[in-house]
Amino acid sequence: MENNAQSYVPKSQINDRNNPPKPPDWFSGSGSDSLSPMTFNPYAIPPYYDRPLYPVHHRSSASSSSREFPPTVPKVAIPRTSNANNQYQRRRSARACEPCRQRKIKCDGNKPACRQCVEHNVSCTYLDVKRVRDQKQLGILAKRVQRFEKILAEIEPEVDGSIARRIRRSLQGSEASSAEDDSDTGDETSSIGSLEEIDMVNEDLNRDEKSIATGFFGKNSEISWMQRLEDEAEGRSRRLDDSGIETNQDGPKQPRHDASIATVSYHLDDLNLPFLDSVDAYALPPKALADKFYASYMESVHPAFMVIRKSIFTSQYRQFFTQLSKPPRRWLAILNMIFAIGCRHRRLLNQAGNGDWDDLVYLNRTRKLALNSNSLFEHADLQQIQVEFLVAFYLLSMGQVNRSFKFSSMAFRSSLSLGINLRLEDDRTHYASKEARTRLWWSIYLLEHLLTSITGRVSCVGESLSSTPLPVPFEEEAFGRPEALRLFQDLSLRNSHLKMTLLQTEEEIQSSSKWLATCEPCPSLFGYLLVDLTTITQAIINKVYSIQALREPTSRIHHRIRRYSMLLETWLSKLPEAFRFTELHNERYHVPTAHRFMRERVSLAFAFYSARITLCRPCISHANLNSTPMPQEPKTLHSQLRIEMAVTRLRSACSLTSILPDEPDLHWVARTTPWWNMLHFLMQANTALLLGLSCWSIPESPFNTTTTTIAGVAPAIDTQTMLQASKKIIRWIHALGRNNAAAHRAFIFCDNFLRRVGPSLNLDFTGLPDRPPQSPGNDSLWMINHDPD
Repeated sequence: MENNAQSYVPKSQINDRNNPPKPPDWFSGSGSDSLSPMTFNPYAIPPYYDRPLYPVHHRSSASSSSREFPPTVPKVAIPRTSNANNQYQRRRSARACEPCRQRKIKCDGNKPACRQCVEHNVSCTYLDVKRVRDQKQLGILAKRVQRFEKILAEIEPEVDGSIARRIRRSLQGSEASSAEDDSDTGDETSSIGSLEEIDMVNEDLNRDEKSIATGFFGKNSEISWMQRLEDEAEGRSRRLDDSGIETNQDGPKQPRHDASIATVSYHLDDLNLPFLDSVDAYALPPKALADKFYASYMESVHPAFMVIRKSIFTSQYRQFFTQLSKPPRRWLAILNMIFAIGCRHRRLLNQAGNGDWDDLVYLNRTRKLALNSNSLFEHADLQQIQVEFLVAFYLLSMGQVNRSFKFSSMAFRSSLSLGINLRLEDDRTHYASKEARTRLWWSIYLLEHLLTSITGRVSCVGESLSSTPLPVPFEEEAFGRPEALRLFQDLSLRNSHLKMTLLQTEEEIQSSSKWLATCEPCPSLFGYLLVDLTTITQAIINKVYSIQALREPTSRIHHRIRRYSMLLETWLSKLPEAFRFTELHNERYHVPTAHRFMRERVSLAFAFYSARITLCRPCISHANLNSTPMPQEPKTLHSQLRIEMAVTRLRSACSLTSILPDEPDLHWVARTTPWWNMLHFLMQANTALLLGLSCWSIPESPFNTTTTTIAGVAPAIDTQTMLQASKKIIRWIHALGRNNAAAHRAFIFCDNFLRRVGPSLNLDFTGLPDRPPQSPGNDSLWMINHDPD
């Protein structure tokens, strides 16, 4: 066996020994030419070696241990046999279409349709690979999560505390958001700098008669802003050295509140109301004069405050003067207050005098008829509510804000006692009577909001207090039209068309905007738009300037400010063409000089810009308007929002100023503006501008750029623009001060402040009046008496 040892040759090599295969390219140079002897392994597969063509016999040595193995050679790959005649080699499709995949047949992968689908007339579709499908699904889920987070962030400020905390915890899931929140905690106090003392009173308001008469003024009042201005002027005076150069301007500024509320207040509550006991409660002015007063009230006040049913009351008024019947005393009280308010309106036109031209005479007649000691202890009906409202409105027009606040609260409580704030479903009551009560409630709402914005005091009114629908945008004479009857008869249709912008979705906003464009322009449509805007502004006061807001995170207040800013822009975009007061792609005021609804447009413009100023007030501070920020403090999202809102407030103040003609005109005030509240609007805008000037002390500002909003392009703002706007307002207040003691006080404050801080800010006083207006002759009457024309 040793002598006949034969090497093992695989069968496959024997069959192909005439055509030995060539080694492939990838084996060349990959290793040595010989392999080490194979270690003995009974389970190892013997390697393949190149052998001679015929068996070779080897002689073995005498000992088996001396057996020699032939030298090893590399393994040779045997190629697969192919048919030389086959010119076409089938290519496998990388991905089969869905029909072929379901039928489990071969697919050539042609697009847009494979051969199999074309032959069988089947719709050929290809699905994405799993990786692509997962990426698309992940993108869809990410967008859905973002949408859900946005919805949660929007509803979080409106829900109760426990639910709000759960929402905040859900939204604080990532470390990035937590790090961002931590980066903003350092400027928590500066972010809402004007709200830091909203839960306290800095002085004893019961110390003397003047402070008691003036009362409390909250943070959203311009009186509080005037306190800030007075402190700023005193602070600059303390920081002036002997050379007149201001030092330590960038140092921390702590609120001092050296100036009391009564000192900076320009209202006239410290002046007593004269009680004229000799007045005959049932006396009347001449018919011609009474018609003037009545027409003045109906033209200037009634479109905004529809307290009475115009058609019914006008008919009763004419019948009263023709038949000389004796109506109820409360009806007479309403008539006398209409005369008093109409008389004050006529006084703006220098048509005032003594006797029947004295509005205090009509107030005293009303006092004897419906506001004496016995009447106050009687239960209030609808006429008594109307009397209380008209007295509050009259006192507001006189500058008696604190007394007006008291009577407005009486009217508000009396209306709640009769459930006027709730929807009336009594079938026995005519729809016109129901609408009259609706308009009475919203008039009380408007006046309460107006007094809240002036005084800064807490208010009970809000969108959650009332279920009364908004007033229909049709005049009383048009209540019988089909389009008006549909609203009265179908409550769901009325709610869909006349829903508050504050509560509308995007689809409802678009639908409501289209429907309002089809309504005929009229004073009632103006009243609806004014109420809709007021609900947004009142929500701003309730949600931003509240003690509850002080206890909440700064980010939540910032979110509310941004949300309400968008709501105001949405309201502006919904205005019908007849009541628009801005250019097509610009938020600045622009109205043609001759227009049928000029008074309505101007009133809406004043209310809109006033709401913007109120909303953005917490964002004005030295930290937000300083044009040279510290480089080591990068701007966060919240700080950027504060800067944006601060500049928006200054732009709104300049836009409000642009409503005024270049030259003061009291006739324009009487015929075109909400004259009873004109001074408040002017002072609100001017204090915003003066705060901007005192905080924004460098003319070259990084915010001197235009921005884009829903309403259009917002113009640039700089110190020169603010200064010119402030000068214009001061000239107008100077003109009003000739006849109005409250305006006289307001001018003195604004002029003194600007002249005190002007030198340190390098302000130019050109264009300012040289001296205060002549003081009204009798402060107890608050206006100069003139002979009637």
